[in-house]
Amino acid sequence: MPSAALQTTTEHLTLGHALASHAEQLSSTSALVYDRPDGTQDRRTYAELYAQAATVGAVLHELPPRTHDRPFVLIALPNGVDYVASFFGCLLADTVAVTFHPPLMSTMRAGKAWDHRLEQILRDCEPSAVITTPELHSRVRAVADAARSAPLVIAPDEIPWGADGESGPVRTRPQQLALLQYTSGSTSSPKGAMVSNANLAHNIAHIRRNLGTGPGQSAAGWLPLFHDMGLIGMVCHPLTAGMSLHMSTPTGFLRNPLGWLRTLSETRSTFTIAPDFGYATAVQKVPEEHREGLDLSGLRHALNGAEPVRRRTVTAFAEAYGPYGFNPDALMPVYGLAEATLVVTCLNRQAPPALSEVDRRTSGRAYREAHDARTETLRTELVGCGSSIAPDIEVAVVDPETSRRRPDGEVGEIWISGPSVAGGYWGHEKATRETFRATVDEPAFQGRSFLRTGDLGVWHEGQLCIAGRIKDVIIHRGTNHHPQDLEATAEGCHELVARAVAFATRAEEDQDEQVVLACELLTYGPRADHAEVLASVRGAVLEEHGIAPAAVAVVRSGAVPRTTSGKLRRAEAAKRWSADQFKPVAVWYRGETSKGGPR
Repeated sequence: MPSAALQTTTEHLTLGHALASHAEQLSSTSALVYDRPDGTQDRRTYAELYAQAATVGAVLHELPPRTHDRPFVLIALPNGVDYVASFFGCLLADTVAVTFHPPLMSTMRAGKAWDHRLEQILRDCEPSAVITTPELHSRVRAVADAARSAPLVIAPDEIPWGADGESGPVRTRPQQLALLQYTSGSTSSPKGAMVSNANLAHNIAHIRRNLGTGPGQSAAGWLPLFHDMGLIGMVCHPLTAGMSLHMSTPTGFLRNPLGWLRTLSETRSTFTIAPDFGYATAVQKVPEEHREGLDLSGLRHALNGAEPVRRRTVTAFAEAYGPYGFNPDALMPVYGLAEATLVVTCLNRQAPPALSEVDRRTSGRAYREAHDARTETLRTELVGCGSSIAPDIEVAVVDPETSRRRPDGEVGEIWISGPSVAGGYWGHEKATRETFRATVDEPAFQGRSFLRTGDLGVWHEGQLCIAGRIKDVIIHRGTNHHPQDLEATAEGCHELVARAVAFATRAEEDQDEQVVLACELLTYGPRADHAEVLASVRGAVLEEHGIAPAAVAVVRSGAVPRTTSGKLRRAEAAKRWSADQFKPVAVWYRGETSKGGPR
């Protein structure tokens, strides 16, 4: 059993110490249950999970470091118990975990993209080992050869463990680097955010305190483990709190969204977390007649983050599942990012979501309360994401040109300072200086470094509201527009529109950015009136935002590009549109009639 000194179930030096403590105090308590694709389940008690992680850690501790002072270990496993045990094994061994994933799609194009991404990461962090499935060993070695790297390639099955085996010491040290969290997307130079054990312990401790989570409670979710929200929010947080966790996979959720809800109901889970599209999918893809028998009355906290939270989603989920015991106040919009470990702002426990309608200034710089009904078309919706999750985390809305804070009600870039902020990007000193070493030009913050998030926000009624991304802002006829506003309009104007992406294009002869919207539908086929959808979208965008789109398209399900965490890739969408790669089902161009029809 663990040799670490016992600690309380609410305070732990590191995540490794937390797991060791729970292995003694909660030894026979169910820690983790994973639903396998074949319908079976993989289970671990806290004693079993610690024993497996400690066995992995003992192997990893013997690895020689490459060009670093400690070994780096890349985890490229499917979601499951082995992934969790491997991650905690890295922490127990005081090695650095590098989170990744196996190929997500079987297409040749997707496979090449995965190989390229893996090669970039291998070159960037030079891991001593890669933990992956036996089927990928030869592929990983081939990519490693191309990267001029020679990591040891290990399969979880090659590390036998037993619940009664001897466990070594917890070697985790708070200030040491624990995790390289590579940011999502397809950048030419991937950057790994350096998250320390202290960063993890600080952020998770304040999540627990804010939500009141602990032993005796259950949690359920389906998020991917190679991203911060899945690994830290949906796995590390519940396990550190001593909860019982039940997980499925993202693929399982997309195939059967009802499964997530049934698990929440059957396990009486008090906690879950998902991006906005997860809650929207649970409304759109689960027919009312299939909801019978659900009991969501035990759910205290349903966190919604990773992408802009939509008022439409918050209200629709509450209306759909209120009859089945769901408390609307349980749905909690949050804001965070990997560079700040995970959560930055959060609502207070059981506080209702703050949903506001405000006046949208055409400059995109400020929002004011709308009191005049005549300005209705200039109003936009704000969803409050609460305030700082910890008293020692400073969240400032800053004018990026003057480095001074903006007054409440005015939009600026979100800057963050505090113990949850990562140490920078591994091996990228210039990017680290530019992103993590900003300073606010005010005496109160002298000598304090801030993380520049690239996100736009506004303080409204004491809560941070997300207005978009700096690089995504569309400048149309001299006016700034946030694409999230246009997308929300498109998704709300016709019942068939499931998801939309708005972006700007510019031809050499254009003096102005041209706005394009691409929409995925809930259903396709003869009954879907594409011409009606196209007309509804362009009319709504013109009426609400004063923008005459250059084009509106209906595209096939899944055609809108996203990162692996579900965030819209608007720059990639614009690139694909310019290269005529969307191949839309139906399209309308300004000055032309609609093309395409039901398919």
